[in-house]
Amino acid sequence: MDCFDQASAAFGWSKRNPKPVSMSDGDWLIGWGCAATMYPTSVAPATAKVILSPEGAIRVQTAAHDVGTGAHTVVAMIAADRLGVEIDRVTVEMGDSDLPPAPVAGGSNTTASVCNVVAMACEQIRQRIALAAVATPDSPLSNADPADITIANGRVSGPGGKSEPLEHAIGRISNGSVEAYAENIPHGAKPDGVKKLYKGVPEISGGTDLKDRIQFAFGAEFVEVRVHRLTRETRCPRAVGAFAAGQIVNPVTAQSQLMGGMIWGISSALHEATEIDQASARYYNADLAEYMIPVNADIGDTQVIMLPEDDRKINDLGIKGIGELGNVGTNAAVANAVYHATSVRVRDLPIRLEHLLQAAPI
Repeated sequence: MDCFDQASAAFGWSKRNPKPVSMSDGDWLIGWGCAATMYPTSVAPATAKVILSPEGAIRVQTAAHDVGTGAHTVVAMIAADRLGVEIDRVTVEMGDSDLPPAPVAGGSNTTASVCNVVAMACEQIRQRIALAAVATPDSPLSNADPADITIANGRVSGPGGKSEPLEHAIGRISNGSVEAYAENIPHGAKPDGVKKLYKGVPEISGGTDLKDRIQFAFGAEFVEVRVHRLTRETRCPRAVGAFAAGQIVNPVTAQSQLMGGMIWGISSALHEATEIDQASARYYNADLAEYMIPVNADIGDTQVIMLPEDDRKINDLGIKGIGELGNVGTNAAVANAVYHATSVRVRDLPIRLEHLLQAAPI
């Protein structure tokens, strides 16, 4: 409901006249609609290796793959944060089957699955550094509680402001690199999930599949449509979405993903359809020259609001997937807005001119 509250306020929903065909601008009928959006939060077994060099550079290895959604970046951000180095000192190796196995990029699970196992490997290294730092007599952190040792800004620090460079701390446990391998089986996954992963069989769990709970990311979307009184041409000049999706690792790419999802939803509602030749059972529009998708002129103002949410039952980092969250409720919101504008309830997508022309003249 917080998503509905914030999105409705940003959209100006309180100014809406709820009666259908009650808002217009010249020959354009105006409709406002909203819908909830929810997407199951799935997490899969995953493995990763983290290598910390004597100079404090990090190499992360995992066979996860980046399909263009920024997986390389979020993995690097987690490793840099956990081991206290600048992100430009992190190298991420992905997409090679020789690397520690990870799940397929589907079901919005990659960030939640891979970032958590990378953080686990980083924590192993932090613990080794901390134990060596407190156990060495000549260390400024000698006799401190290992649990109080933190790594940030290239330094290993403890109580009382005492610290030493990360390079010195690494030298206490190795003359070379420090490596850690981690594997994670999330809540609801079977105990042999990692074993199956090594055989190329990922097991994604979550959403409504769990026996003891459900896991979802949430949102609310509000859209305005304009339908021409005579031609029934339909436009969507603005959309507002508010989303609660756990810990957001990279707000920049997350906002882009959610905005892209909303555009995808508008596309689903008003543009996309596969046309089939009834005689040959072949598609007429099998390429992007013929398949209808929106261009910049079709998309107006699109606003994304991200609400803070802390849900550590999902995983230790509280990360939920957002890849498909942005588009789930959009076409329902568009259909509701079309009804508000025209009093015509359309239940088939895409919403075409002929659906609206069949109604009585307005």
